[in-house]
Amino acid sequence: MTPFLYQVAQLFYSKYGSKLHEHTFVFPNRRAAMFFRKYLAEITDKPLFSPAVLTIQELFASLTTYRQADRIEMLVTLYKHFKRISGSEESFDDFIFWGEMLLNDFDDVDKYLVDAEQLFVNVHDFRLLDDDLTHLDESQIEAMRRFWDNFMPVEGNNTKEKFHETWKILLDLYTSLRDELHKNSIAYEGMIFREVAEKALNDEIEFMNDRSFIFVGFNLLSPSEATLFNYLKRKGFADFYWDYDSPLVHDDNNRASFRVKDNLRQFPSKHQLEITEVEVKSKIELIGVPSGVGQAKHISNIITDLIDKGEIKNPDEAINTAIVLPDENLLIPVLYSIPKEIGKINVTMGYSLSHSSIAGLVEHISLLQQNQRKWNNEVAFYHRYVKAILNHPLIILSANQKANELKEHILKYNRVVVPVSEITEDPLLKLIFTPISEWSEISSYLHIILSFLYNALTEIKHSDDDLEEEYLEEDKINYSTNHKHDGLGDLNDKDKSIVNNSHETLKDKNSINHSDLEREFIVQYYKTITSLGDRLNGVDVMSVDTYFRLLRKLARGISVPFSGEPLSGLQIMGVLETRTLDFDNLIILSMNEGVFPIKKATTSFIPFTLRKGFALPTYEFQDSTYAYHFYRMISRAKNIYLLYDTRTEGMQTGEVSRYFYQLKYLYNSLFDISEKVVTYDVSAPSITPVSVEKTPEVMNLLSKFRAGGEKSLSASHINNYIDCPLKFYFTALENLSEETDVQESVESDVFGTIFHRLMEVIYKRFYNIDVTPNALTAIINNDAYLNEVLEIAFSKYFFKDEGKPRKLQGQYYLIGEILKSYVKQTLKVDIKSTPFRYIGSEYRFNTPYKVNEQLAVNFKGSIDRIDNVGDSVRIIDYKTGTGETKFKDIQQLFDSTKDKRPYQILQVFVYGLFYLNQNPGVKLSPAVYYLRSIFNDFDLKIIMDKVPVNDLNFCLPEFKEKFDEVIEEIFNPSVPFTQTQNSKNCQWCTFKDLCNK
Repeated sequence: MTPFLYQVAQLFYSKYGSKLHEHTFVFPNRRAAMFFRKYLAEITDKPLFSPAVLTIQELFASLTTYRQADRIEMLVTLYKHFKRISGSEESFDDFIFWGEMLLNDFDDVDKYLVDAEQLFVNVHDFRLLDDDLTHLDESQIEAMRRFWDNFMPVEGNNTKEKFHETWKILLDLYTSLRDELHKNSIAYEGMIFREVAEKALNDEIEFMNDRSFIFVGFNLLSPSEATLFNYLKRKGFADFYWDYDSPLVHDDNNRASFRVKDNLRQFPSKHQLEITEVEVKSKIELIGVPSGVGQAKHISNIITDLIDKGEIKNPDEAINTAIVLPDENLLIPVLYSIPKEIGKINVTMGYSLSHSSIAGLVEHISLLQQNQRKWNNEVAFYHRYVKAILNHPLIILSANQKANELKEHILKYNRVVVPVSEITEDPLLKLIFTPISEWSEISSYLHIILSFLYNALTEIKHSDDDLEEEYLEEDKINYSTNHKHDGLGDLNDKDKSIVNNSHETLKDKNSINHSDLEREFIVQYYKTITSLGDRLNGVDVMSVDTYFRLLRKLARGISVPFSGEPLSGLQIMGVLETRTLDFDNLIILSMNEGVFPIKKATTSFIPFTLRKGFALPTYEFQDSTYAYHFYRMISRAKNIYLLYDTRTEGMQTGEVSRYFYQLKYLYNSLFDISEKVVTYDVSAPSITPVSVEKTPEVMNLLSKFRAGGEKSLSASHINNYIDCPLKFYFTALENLSEETDVQESVESDVFGTIFHRLMEVIYKRFYNIDVTPNALTAIINNDAYLNEVLEIAFSKYFFKDEGKPRKLQGQYYLIGEILKSYVKQTLKVDIKSTPFRYIGSEYRFNTPYKVNEQLAVNFKGSIDRIDNVGDSVRIIDYKTGTGETKFKDIQQLFDSTKDKRPYQILQVFVYGLFYLNQNPGVKLSPAVYYLRSIFNDFDLKIIMDKVPVNDLNFCLPEFKEKFDEVIEEIFNPSVPFTQTQNSKNCQWCTFKDLCNK
C-alpha cells in the first residue's frame, strides 16, 4: 500500500506544484518530516523550492518569546521557591523525586489549560465555598467532593496531614515558579503551549505572509494544541490530514479510536487523500521465543526469509523494513543479529549515552566516590569498586600494565579497602582515585579524566592508522596534569568534525570504527557534565550521590545517532519513532502484556479523581495513545512479525500483548494470522565419565613426588585421592585451584590459620616445661594479652600487613571475639590434662618415605601441637569445624563409598605414622580438637571400635598397609585417575562443573 506521507506529498504536489513552498508542513516529530521530504523528492520531476517543515514543538516555540528552560535548571528554581514558601529545611536530594513530579504536573496543567486556582484550591476554602461552586462544572465538583471526603486529614493520620500541608502550597509554588521563569523569559514546554494558546484565544498571534499550515499525522491533541489548531482554521491558515485509514481505529470498542471522530469533525481536511484498496490480507505471524536475546537472534531468520521471498528486494537498502523495539534494552542484541546481507542500517532512536562505555566507567567512579571509607586515618576505596574500574575496557586501553599491578597488589595483600596511598603511580589512575568530598568538585574532576581518556584513544587511533606525527599533534586535545582541564573544553568545530566523521563510518554497518565511537561518546559525556555544572549554579548544598543521579538522568536523555543518513537502510526504531511512517515489513519485538502496551502508572501529585475531573491525562490516555500507535503502525504493512517472550519466571508472565488477542478474535477477517513457538533442542548431553590415563606425560608429573623429586605428597593429597582420584590429579598434578579473590570476611581457612597461630604463640612460653592449671587460667583471664596476639595474627594472615597490628573493628572485632572464645575454651579443655609438658607447635616434616623396594616418595606435613602427657606423647590436630572422634575400624578411614568418612582421623594418624618413623618406640596418643564441639562435653580421645587409641603403635601396622596401598595405586601406571562414585563427595567440590558431576 502507498505510505501515508507519500499520499500527502503526492496530493499537495499535484495541487500546488511549484507553489508548494508557500505551505508549512507540521508533523508530530522530526523523522516524519524527513520521510515527507524524501517522498516529495521521489515524486517531483523537476527542481522546486522545498516547503518548510516543522515539528509541533518547533511551531509553538516560533510563536513565543520564551526560551525553553532546562529540566534541572527548573528543578533548582522550584526548590528555591519551595524552601521559601514552605519554610522547610528539606535537602535538595530529598526534594528531587517529588520536585520532578510537580514539574510534570505543572506541565500538564498548562498544556491542558486547567485553571490552577480551581485545581489547587485550599481544602478549607473548598468547604467555605461549598454553596458557591458555579465556576466548576459538575464533573469537577463531584471529583473534588470525592477526593476531599477521602483525604481530609484526620487525627493520627500523618500521611493525609502531610499531603494536605503540601497541597496548600502548590498554588503558590506554581505561581511563583511561573513568575520567575516569565521574568527571565524562559519556560517549560507546557508554559509555552499555554502562552501560545492564550495568544490564539485573544487573537494576538501574527503570521508573516499569511502562510498556510498543513498539520499531518496527529492524533490525541492537548487542549492547548487544539486551541491553536482552531485559531488557525478560523483564520483560514490551516489544513489537517489524519492517518485514520485503518478501519481498526474507527472501532468504538477499540481504545485507538479515542478522539478520532472528534478530530475528523473539528478539523476536517480540505482535500481528499487517495484511497488505496487492500489487495491481499496482511500476514501476521506471532512468534514466541523463550528469551529477550532469543527474540533478537530470531530476527536474522525472519530477514533472511524476507530476502529469499523477494519481500526485501534490495538488501543493501531495505528501507521498506523496520524493526520496532518497545523494549529498547534489546537494541544491542538486535544490532548483532542483523544478517550480513543487509548492507545499511539506521537506528532512529540513536544509542543512549547512558549505555556507552564511558557512562559505564563514570557509573563505577560514582560508586567509588560515594562509598569512600577511612582506613588507618586515610581515605580508602572499596576493592570491588576499584577492581570494576581497573577491569573497564577504557582503563585497560589506557593504563593496562599499572592496572594489573594494582589488582595483583590488592589480591596479594587482601585489601578489602584500598588506601589512596597505595594507588600505583600512574597518571590516569591517580586522577580517578583522587578522593572527592564535595559535589562542586565533581565536574572538574570528571573533565580531567575524560580529557585524558580522549587523548589516549586519539593516540591509539593515530598509532593504528600509522599517521604522521604532525597530524597527531594537530588533532590531539591539550591535556595537562595540573588540573587545568582545557583538554575537552574547546570542542566546537573540532568535535563537530569528530562527530561527523564517526557518523560517516556508521552508514555502513560493517565499517563501524570503535575508536571513533568511543571518542564521540566521551565528547558527548564531557558536554553533558559541562551542562550539568552550569545548571546547578543556584544550588548551595547537595550530596555527591545526587550529583551523579542528575548526571545519569541527563545522560539517559541524550542519544548519539548511529547514522548521519536516516533515509536509507533497514530501520530500527522505538514505538514513538514510528508515528506517521509506513513499512512493508514490520518486525515488532517484546509483544508482551506490560511491555507493549507499557504497564506504568503515571507518577503525579494530582490524584486520579482530580485528574479525571479536570480532564488531565490519566493512564487511560496512555492506553489510547499506545493503542493508536500500534494499529496505525500495522495498517499498511504486508508482513507483520510479532515476537514475544514466553518465559514465565520471576515477574515475567509470558503473556502475549492484548493487541494480538484483539487482532485474533476481533479483527481476524482483516488479517492472515498464524502462530508458532520457537523451541530449542536443549536435551541434556550424555555425560561421559571423565578419567585421566597415566600416559608418559602424567607419569612424568607423578615422578616429581618420588624421593629426591621437587614435590611432596601430604595427608590432604591422600584424602583427596581416597575421595576422588580425579580431584587428586587436578590439585596435585595440574596445580588447579579455586580462583582466589579478596576475602572480605574471615573465611574458614584463614580463621583456622589465625587460631593455629594464636595457640602457637600462647604455648611458646611453655616450651619444654610443665603446663599447670594456674598458668592456663592466667592466660584465659588476660584479655589484654589475648587481644595483642590476636591483632598481630590478624595483621599477618588477614590484612597481610605483618608487623602492623591494628585495632579490630566491625565484623573483624566480632570474629576476633569468637576466636578468643575458642582459644579460652581450648585452654579450659587443656586444663583437664594438666600437668603436661609442651614439646612444640607446627612441627613440620618433609621426608622420604619408602613404600616398597621400587617406590619411595617425598612426604610432608605439619603437626599442630605435640605434648608429653604422663608416659605418652600426644599429637593434636586442630579442626575449625565438627567431626567424629569415633570410628569402627581402619578400613573405614579409607572407604570413600561411605558418607562422612572420618578423614580428620586419617590425617592425624598419618602424622602419627611419620612421627613414629622419626621417634620409634614412643607411646603415641593422637587427638583431634573440633573447635565447634569443645563447648560441649568434649572428649579428646579417639575411639576405635569402642576402645580408646591410647597408643597408635597397636593399630599402626594395619594402617600403614592401607596407607601404602593408596600410594602404590597412585603411582600404578595401569590405574587411571577416575571420578568418585560417591556423588556426595562432589557437593562442595571446586571441580564439579569441570567433570560434569
